[in-house]
Amino acid sequence: MPTNKIDRINLITYKCQKKKLLKSERCRYLAKSHVVNCTAKNQNLIYANFRGSIFKKVKFQNCKISGCDFWGTTFNDCDFTGAEISDCVFMACKFKNCDFSGATIKYTVIVNTSLAECNNMTFSEKTEVYNNYPKSVLTEELIAALEHLKTNKNLRTYKLLHISDKKYNELNLYLLQRRFPRKVLPKLLLELPNHSTKNITTYKRLERQLKSIEKESII
Repeated sequence: MPTNKIDRINLITYKCQKKKLLKSERCRYLAKSHVVNCTAKNQNLIYANFRGSIFKKVKFQNCKISGCDFWGTTFNDCDFTGAEISDCVFMACKFKNCDFSGATIKYTVIVNTSLAECNNMTFSEKTEVYNNYPKSVLTEELIAALEHLKTNKNLRTYKLLHISDKKYNELNLYLLQRRFPRKVLPKLLLELPNHSTKNITTYKRLERQLKSIEKESII
């Protein structure tokens, strides 16, 4: 099945060079990006999907990170001092010697991720930490909707509902089932193809699109 192009970032600052800038990003699928010895200071990362990416010696100081997905992402020697992190998902991430002094973390989900080397990390509002991968309830109606959506190349590329042909994204489905009634969720999902899915790059962006559909529809 054809998929969209992945806009991965390869940004490396070598010795004797001025630190390169990881610029603000919005609604982009940036899987398997590789960012080394760079700065994202004062930048805005909004609805960016960094699945499988590697960040090493990156300064996220005072960076706004909102609605982003980090699945299997590695952070080595990164500085999150003063960063604002909200509405993000960290799944099976690896942190090594990262500084979160003065950072605010709220409305974020952290799953199967060791935080032992996240120095000075504190949570504020409604951040949830799961040691194990939560499971959704796969009803017949939900499965039918998911099978129908397999043909949507944007959702397939971004892996928001399907990890593979035979595996659903049960973490996202679990989170969605907590936000929407189980009988309503399949109907909302079936409405997605009637709207643009190009910019639905992360879980939070998907949730907000479904909320918008729910608000404007009588289902």
